[in-house]
Amino acid sequence: MSLDYTPQPGSVFAGIDLTHGIIRRNHAGRVNTVDRAMARRLDPHRRGEIDAYDYEVLLPRHAATAMRCPLTLVRTYEEQLLPDQQDLCGITTVRFAHDLPHHHAWELGRQFARASLNGRGLAVLMVHHVPSLAGRKHKPHLHLLWPVRVLVQEFGRFEMPTKAELIAGWQVIGMA
Repeated sequence: MSLDYTPQPGSVFAGIDLTHGIIRRNHAGRVNTVDRAMARRLDPHRRGEIDAYDYEVLLPRHAATAMRCPLTLVRTYEEQLLPDQQDLCGITTVRFAHDLPHHHAWELGRQFARASLNGRGLAVLMVHHVPSLAGRKHKPHLHLLWPVRVLVQEFGRFEMPTKAELIAGWQVIGMA
């Protein structure tokens, strides 16, 4: 699967396999949408159904509970996109060693998303892929996707943490 964003450059601390970037409306000659960006992580083999190992929407404290549904989150955000908005979603992918239990990776990811993204007012779609279950050699990983605008009752100001800020957050959670 070719990337729909450009990863932010920057050094990575030992033991943290993390990539990060912003999914923009236009990338490499293609038009991106929030719906397609999230769907390609939920259905990476494009079978027309969710086939990720696990997924969950994590909401900031003051968001409406209805936003826990990925479709509701995406539709509402797309309806509230600004006319010339180019930055659509942030994406951070964290890869784990093959021997780390999947449930432990999931919980580390949830803690990280809550502290580093929900704590900034961002809603997060967390998607867990375990390629070895399909006979692939890639590491298990979590994709964290979030609208780049703070969610209270509706989407407001922009909030786009940098790779360095997220690595610092992962050091606190992931190394605990």
